[in-house]
Amino acid sequence: MRRRIVLLLVAFVLAGFSAVAVVAYGRNADERALQGGEGTWVLLATTAIPANTTGADIRSRKLVRQVLMPARSVPSGAITKLDTSYDKLTLNSELEPDQMLMGGHFQHPPPAAASPSPTFVLPSGKIAISAELTIARQVAGNVDSGSVVAVFLTEQTGLYKREQTTKLIVAKATVITVGERPEPTSASPTPTAGNGATVLPTVVAGTASPEPQSLERYVVTLAVNQADAEKIVNGYNSGELHLALISTPVPSVSPTPDAES
Repeated sequence: MRRRIVLLLVAFVLAGFSAVAVVAYGRNADERALQGGEGTWVLLATTAIPANTTGADIRSRKLVRQVLMPARSVPSGAITKLDTSYDKLTLNSELEPDQMLMGGHFQHPPPAAASPSPTFVLPSGKIAISAELTIARQVAGNVDSGSVVAVFLTEQTGLYKREQTTKLIVAKATVITVGERPEPTSASPTPTAGNGATVLPTVVAGTASPEPQSLERYVVTLAVNQADAEKIVNGYNSGELHLALISTPVPSVSPTPDAES
């Protein structure tokens, strides 16, 4: 019995020595791999890292691991520590697993695109309101930027469409833009021969000229005050709006050479 206890104690002691030896071996494995040379810590990707990933994401998500390598085998520019100076930088290309992280992999993010400049100048104290109108309701397309118009509203007052009334809701408003879009065109049928084969048109080089594209005026933007904007919105949703032309912008005419002489 006493002998068995002694054997168990010896076994426990040997197991403890073995555990210590394994830990020591693991801690010194990298140093032994250097074979007496100087070592440098580098960062290797633990998984594929897509381009445009920030340094902050790489560090917070632990996408790289530290590995001790012989200094003579580490290329110039290798990153040894991913500190906060890389937080706002982004990768300029994808990193493969176990690829070494280099300083050249990072770039400053491209500057934010400038906001597009407005297509019109809004008068002080006014707000812009737009309404989609047909050509007829735009005085047959004669309303242009700078025109002064009045706005009429036609509303149905009974069960039948003929029971309606028209009233002036905005006495005076300035047009600041007129939106245009290509007019819808129907595809012309493709001619076919008698046997069902498709006949392609013959085009002579140098004779074809592009036809001018027709544009449809479909939306008008007005500069009005808040009260008039509310009337226009309510009228647009409840009835039909019509513009009446009061005045048009005076075109600027450049003097001709004959006029100056």
